[in-house]
Amino acid sequence: LKNGELSKGWEVQKLGDVCDVNPKLPNKDQINSELEIQFLPMRLVEELINKISLTETRSFIEVQKKSYTPFIDEDIIFAKVTPCMENGKIAVVRNLKNGIGFGSSEFHVVRCSKSILSKFVFYFLVRDKFRNEAASQMSGAVGLRRVPRQFIENYLVNIPPLLEQQAIVAILESKLTICDKIEETIKASLKQSEMLRQSILKKAFEGKLLTQKNLKNQEELQNLQN
Repeated sequence: LKNGELSKGWEVQKLGDVCDVNPKLPNKDQINSELEIQFLPMRLVEELINKISLTETRSFIEVQKKSYTPFIDEDIIFAKVTPCMENGKIAVVRNLKNGIGFGSSEFHVVRCSKSILSKFVFYFLVRDKFRNEAASQMSGAVGLRRVPRQFIENYLVNIPPLLEQQAIVAILESKLTICDKIEETIKASLKQSEMLRQSILKKAFEGKLLTQKNLKNQEELQNLQN
């Protein structure tokens, strides 16, 4: 924004005007009931980093018997229930078995039109600002509060031309990769620290921590205190 005005070529639109929220599965009646498709429970969607685990499949007829949420390649799945939404369980789904997936009934699905990129919308939805505002609009009983579909549909987004969207996504992915590497280094350091902590505690109760030098130092310290 420059002086409160959008950059040239940018538009403000409701997400619901450029995306379908919770769309139907295309050509559902033509899908073979025995077709193997991807299955994505909530636990297979990682938080914040746009990553899913493609480890489970089921037959199409099997998922039809329950109230699972359908989606296709390039859709965005958005956890609508607390605490999964606040934790950022959001992802663009890709490389689905036969291009079709079903998952938790606690997902909203966002399907982008040709005017907006799925990854651009993902990065928009995964921001703290959006998720905090979504949390403030949740409805339902404590412990089972959910983000209403209408909140996503009516939310305003600043949309640049496609070429700029592609450039923004490329820059974001380049810079966020650095963040991911920093987080991995921190996690590795914390793991090593905890392993060292447990090793020290183990030695303490196996009689391997004390040495004659340690005992002598402790004795000298007590003599000085006395």
